Amino acid sequence: MLTIADITNSIIQSILTSFFPYYFLKKEGLIKNKDGIIKFILTSIVIFANVTIVTKLIGGTSLSIIIMNILNMIIIACSYFDHYNKAIVSYFIMYIIMQISVIIVGNIHWSYIQELLNNIELSTVLTMYLPMYAIELLIFIFKDKIYSIYKLLNRYKYCFEVGVFFVLSFDYILSLSLIIHGNDSVVFKNLIIISCIVFLISLFMYVLSINKKINEIEKLNIALSNKNNELKKIKHDYGSQISYINGLYIMEQYERLGDLLKHIINGNNQVSGNIKIISNENSIITCIVNSFDFKDINIIVEEESDIQNLNISEYDLQKILSNIISNSITALGNNGLIIIKTYKIFNNIYISIKNNGPKIEDKIIDKIFDEGFTTKTDMNKKENGFGLAIVKELVEKNKGKIYVDSNVDYTEFKILFSV
Repeated sequence: MLTIADITNSIIQSILTSFFPYYFLKKEGLIKNKDGIIKFILTSIVIFANVTIVTKLIGGTSLSIIIMNILNMIIIACSYFDHYNKAIVSYFIMYIIMQISVIIVGNIHWSYIQELLNNIELSTVLTMYLPMYAIELLIFIFKDKIYSIYKLLNRYKYCFEVGVFFVLSFDYILSLSLIIHGNDSVVFKNLIIISCIVFLISLFMYVLSINKKINEIEKLNIALSNKNNELKKIKHDYGSQISYINGLYIMEQYERLGDLLKHIINGNNQVSGNIKIISNENSIITCIVNSFDFKDINIIVEEESDIQNLNISEYDLQKILSNIISNSITALGNNGLIIIKTYKIFNNIYISIKNNGPKIEDKIIDKIFDEGFTTKTDMNKKENGFGLAIVKELVEKNKGKIYVDSNVDYTEFKILFSV
């Protein structure tokens, strides 16, 4: 009885798990009907096979839950590769709903009902499998309601990352539940504890990275507030000047009026539209940064490590940083954010130059350090295509390494020098 109930439940869950990515993507018009049905059927079969094989090899342990979940995500991602992020988000929703159901139903069974019935198999079917069948039926009936949740989540930029966190959290909750009820061997218990520690450390590191971003935002807010106060003063001055101009006009003092207007225009040209946050006013990087006209580009310089002791000439360092900053300004189109950081890890000093400009396409990112390669449209300038080639040559001449990473959020040039 238990075997039939368990197989039936596995089949239903496999179908639901593969159905929701297919159904949601189809509703969004991202997959064709025939192609989607084929993927749905194949995905259901592969997921059921995955559940069956992992359960036979490892059993119903805490480790099997985590392995099955990871493999299911890989299967979903491969099946809907072109829209893997949306497909996996839909899987997350389905998975979390089912895991909540398992936790609630499972704990009711363990805590109360088994003591009231002498037949263990019957009590398990009545209190675990039948409620699960009912919940799975309700999930299918309310699929459009669940789709509205999916649409809501996809509005948020980091819904995929948050989904991973919640799904792994549910895995650990269920794993700990199984450990408490004695279904695991000592080896599996230790593996879960170790993986839990790794997960908490990773979470801590992620929180630290978020905290750094919060600090950057706070600094920008302070600088923005200062800039706002500066503009309020300018507005007040302009009010007084306009009143004075009006007086000169009424008195027909046109010569003095012309001189005053020139003075106002020159004063307006001196007002900078950008925000500049610098941690060390006397550093080499600050000198290089101050040599540029950033227009409306905001600049943050955070020097956690002193680069004065690097075995590289100031002239070479100036050429390296100037070329990368110049490229960043061009990429941003005179509007955006550049963040320059220095930090030390073990015996290496890193210089990071990050901007929030457009992504460098994957097909050309490996070519940007090639001599003569350029994406600039003005081909009449002979110097185009040599800046980053010079950067790489100078970095390597000084026994350093340079890397570039680019995505939809930012482009980062990272330079590494050994101390």
